[in-house]
Amino acid sequence: MSRDSAALIAFLESREAWRFGYDRAPMTHDCARAMSDGIKAQTGRAPLDRFASEWTTRRGALRVIRRHGGLAAAVDTVMTRVDLPAAQRGDAGMTRDGALVLIEGDTLVGPADIGWQRLPREQLAIAWSAE
Repeated sequence: MSRDSAALIAFLESREAWRFGYDRAPMTHDCARAMSDGIKAQTGRAPLDRFASEWTTRRGALRVIRRHGGLAAAVDTVMTRVDLPAAQRGDAGMTRDGALVLIEGDTLVGPADIGWQRLPREQLAIAWSAE
């Protein structure tokens, strides 16, 4: 399965006005849904769909995460880890503070209150291949 770099750019641009939230309201996403949808835009496969439909609140998301042994453990069941230096544009990651992000290259991108926040790649703690 190959990834489409232009699709990643289009995905990020399409969600500039989205808000952070755990519910399923229009134009709302959390870090797990945003990361999974970003992978889907590139590959056609949304790796976290089997988990993301299980919550509509922060409390519900935390319950799902605990049930799967933590967020990284849950992602490990559906994606393959890669060494941090080997992570490429479009791969998924987790920051040192536990947020799921997409890797843009030298920056990481994840949901902000509105739109996206970008962090330096040095904040990357774990990486998974989008393929």
